[in-house]
Amino acid sequence: MRKMHCRLAVLMAEKNPTLSLAEVARSSNISYPAVYRLFTNDFKRVDTETIEKLCDYFRCNLADLFELRDITNADG
Repeated sequence: MRKMHCRLAVLMAEKNPTLSLAEVARSSNISYPAVYRLFTNDFKRVDTETIEKLCDYFRCNLADLFELRDITNADG
């Protein structure tokens, strides 16, 4: 099984190691809770406008922001 993973933390570190979530939220005009959920990969859905704003902010493509990762099933 695979799960969507947001690479926001990686993009932030590449752009500026001291970049804060608050600065990303403010600069991209996205709510702090939405940025936090993406940063911690604690999301079920992502609004397309949020994705577009983050891609514009980081000057990246969708594939730079999200990836599918294999996950193991604890039940076997």
